[in-house]
Amino acid sequence: MPIVHDFAYGSIQFDDKKPISFLQSNHAKEVGVELFSMSKLYNMAGWRVGFAVGNAQIVAMLEELQDHYHCSIFGGIQKAAEVALNSDQNTVNELVKLYESRRNTLIDAAKEIGWTTLCPSGSFFAWFPVPEGHTSKSFSELLLEEAHIVCAPGDGFGEYGEGYIRLGLLAEADVLTEAMRRIDKLGLFKRKRIK
Repeated sequence: MPIVHDFAYGSIQFDDKKPISFLQSNHAKEVGVELFSMSKLYNMAGWRVGFAVGNAQIVAMLEELQDHYHCSIFGGIQKAAEVALNSDQNTVNELVKLYESRRNTLIDAAKEIGWTTLCPSGSFFAWFPVPEGHTSKSFSELLLEEAHIVCAPGDGFGEYGEGYIRLGLLAEADVLTEAMRRIDKLGLFKRKRIK
């Protein structure tokens, strides 16, 4: 049974930590592949371009499936992905630092209103527990209707996502702080209000 490891955003890691690739494991290339995305790190969201590395036979099977089920990606997008991967990666490092800074802003602002969560070590999302008496869906709807904040209810990610919402780090730091200010006004947490 082959292993396909989704490592699409493995390069987004904070606090000077480096994520462990499945392919670093002994004999991993004999049994599996890793999938990567060009979406966020290279600002190619919506282009639907990525790649797989690892076991040559599995990569060949993925290529065959792709040929039968999907159209080929436009050549210009493929060339752009090639250039991005072969270019200086300083912009990628800067983008990761930006996401880390936004994560810090969001988590700190949440703590100020009494809403605590685990601080994510990577990704451009943060997961927060919903207040008592809410489901992930009901709380997401409350945030949309009363605070004008869009978030993803955790139940959309499976049974273990229930009880949480997912907030993105894609907005500027002042927008993230404003989001916490709006949530604070709902009076759901024991907090020190943000002024």
